[in-house]
Amino acid sequence: MPVGSTVHRVKLSPVRRIRAGLAAVLVLPLVATACADPEFEMPPPPQQGGQPQQGGSLSIGMPSDTTTINPFEETSYNTHERLGLVYGRLLRYKTGPDQEYGDLEIEGDLAEDWDISDDGLRYTFHLREDVTWQDVPPVNGRDFTADDVVATLRKAQQEGFQAALLGPVENIEAPDDNTVVLELSDPFAPLLNNMANHTMWIVPREGIEGEYDLGTTAIGTGPFIMEHWRRNIETSYSRNPDYWEDGKPYLDEVTIQVIPDQASRIAAFRAGETQLMSTYTPEEAMSLASASPDVRAMQNPGRQGIYLNLNHTKEPFDDIRVRRAMSMAIDREGMGESLFNGGDYTGPVHITLKEFALSQDELAELQPHDPERARELLAEAGYPDGFSATLKTTPGYGQTYVRATEWVVEDLARVGIEVEMEMVEYATYFTNTWPTVDYEISAGPQTPFLEPDEWLRAQHHSEGYRNWYNIDDPEVDQAVAAQAGILDPEVRAENVRDAQRYLLEEVVNPIQIWSPSSFSMAHPTIRNLNPQPVYGFPYMRELWLADEG
Repeated sequence: MPVGSTVHRVKLSPVRRIRAGLAAVLVLPLVATACADPEFEMPPPPQQGGQPQQGGSLSIGMPSDTTTINPFEETSYNTHERLGLVYGRLLRYKTGPDQEYGDLEIEGDLAEDWDISDDGLRYTFHLREDVTWQDVPPVNGRDFTADDVVATLRKAQQEGFQAALLGPVENIEAPDDNTVVLELSDPFAPLLNNMANHTMWIVPREGIEGEYDLGTTAIGTGPFIMEHWRRNIETSYSRNPDYWEDGKPYLDEVTIQVIPDQASRIAAFRAGETQLMSTYTPEEAMSLASASPDVRAMQNPGRQGIYLNLNHTKEPFDDIRVRRAMSMAIDREGMGESLFNGGDYTGPVHITLKEFALSQDELAELQPHDPERARELLAEAGYPDGFSATLKTTPGYGQTYVRATEWVVEDLARVGIEVEMEMVEYATYFTNTWPTVDYEISAGPQTPFLEPDEWLRAQHHSEGYRNWYNIDDPEVDQAVAAQAGILDPEVRAENVRDAQRYLLEEVVNPIQIWSPSSFSMAHPTIRNLNPQPVYGFPYMRELWLADEG
């Protein structure tokens, strides 16, 4: 159903909420008003249309910051959310009121069009001729050329985590200033989607050549200029007056504030210090709406699921029976009802990629809640009395993931698995704990990949750049390689679905927990807020502020 076509009614379940234990206690101060009315009506979404007005400032609150803004070094959402306002890509995904959430349709960004050879081995990108770099030293507003693209893609291929996104690309050339040619050794179906990936930013060659530090300075072709990045405090941006899309962006300034405490983020929104925030719990959305009668709300499927990550080579998690038992112990639907008042099952390819995702019915069938069978599997694996383990997670993704993790810990205890939670600071978790597999169990979200190949390859392939679980399964590697070379969309989609079935039955890592809906809460003056499951605030170039709500 298109967003905004009906009023969302939230019916809370007091019995299920009590079952959540500590998780419910965490949000009681926020939901007192909303819980008084189980038929609370969510407010309407932000308004669309009208004559855009130039000017104004917008502030966003986020729970944590990045450790670097070098686009080749860091995969974190904290990095690429901030870089999306500054950089451009060859291709991008359309935004706007006519694009339903999750319908990812490619259009040109720095490339205005492209050609693909009949054999799928040569891609030619024709670049826009009216693009300049931002007027920031040492680039100083010079023309954007094909040499910048070649330098960026070669850097990504040789040193960046984005190398996997280029797949079998073996030659990158610029026959002239406005043309880039990629030559492949084998067909690679994901390539166009990967050129629109929200980490495939095009960087000036001065940055590639070391004339300035990519880790502390961002200079792009995008709609906003990064004025400063004050780590763990804020990142501020000003309008790029030379942006190639005439008249855009409309905002003069954007600020991303780092507000780690959830209650403080909500207080900042209520006080008008921030005008836009996201939440994954209907309680928080209702609390904000109750306190601010003019606030606007938009509900969409969550772009990120909640996952339980297991160290695949460490006992007892190296035993498929234990991994299956842990999955069966989790009451996913109970969590969804009690903590999030809904949401969806999710799988190895997230449900936002509708063409490739498994259906809800099949996901439910492949991930049953069966505590009795879980106990039997543990006994078969040699753990009739269960076992104990430590789980590491971080509050840096927001309280949603902490609450869900507490629910999972409680469910695991019911089948004899005693788990102690260890809270880790975000920078430590993302740069050390998770990537180095320095854990027995960990929990949190995953990057909202925009291509099924990346969901499969990055996490599950033995050489995947986000295989932070120590998975090494030849059948998985073979399935990942096979689907990427299939150019027929329907045949490829079925191969992707088959790979997911194998992962859910024979790998069971990471354990797919749940995908809660997301709520975008906006002050009433905001117009043209059209999010997509993409990093970098792509809608910001079209968003504008009215004089009044």
